[in-house]
Amino acid sequence: MKVGKLIIRSLEQLDWLIGKLENVILITAVLSMALLNIGNVLGHNLFGKGFTFSDEINQALLVIITFVGVAKGARHGRNIRMSAMYDQFKGPWRKGLNIIITTGSAVVLFYLAYLAVLYEVQLRDIGQTTPALGIPLWLIYLVVPFGLFIAALQYSMTTLRNLTAKALYRSYHELEVYEEVDLNAVEDPAEGRPPQDKTNKNKTDHNQKDRN
Repeated sequence: MKVGKLIIRSLEQLDWLIGKLENVILITAVLSMALLNIGNVLGHNLFGKGFTFSDEINQALLVIITFVGVAKGARHGRNIRMSAMYDQFKGPWRKGLNIIITTGSAVVLFYLAYLAVLYEVQLRDIGQTTPALGIPLWLIYLVVPFGLFIAALQYSMTTLRNLTAKALYRSYHELEVYEEVDLNAVEDPAEGRPPQDKTNKNKTDHNQKDRN
């Protein structure tokens, strides 16, 4: 029990630290891109010349936002899912399928992170740099294996959460919540009124006929 509690506490601290790091990186990247583009526009309009390195920085920031965003989407369970078959299951079947999906996603992302590390090594050996600023490309693309690894780690934590908890979680902290839809409800043509149930509507019609 003590070992299990220690593992859970460590995972929660790790998840909190990863979330803070993701927020700092994304906020910094988005603000930097906005300030850079604003400054570039002002430079073109006021002085007739913008920043020559703006395209390079924007490309690097886009890479950072994309792959850190992948990790953050996995952390909050906001990744794109094609759940037509998944939605048909209920109870332990849905939870079992969720575990299979998150485990498979973690394995694939860990493998992609490994390939990204190999690509980073090749870039460093080649010594390719950006044309304007001369920044080594492998430094810019370090965020690729980082983002893939963190996303894989988030899926692994979601799998562990579902294996140890009774409820169904779509991410380590967020429950999988589905709203039950009333298939007997019909849309009320009157604007601004909630849908009415067919059974209640028929009962109302019969009551009105009895009164007449």
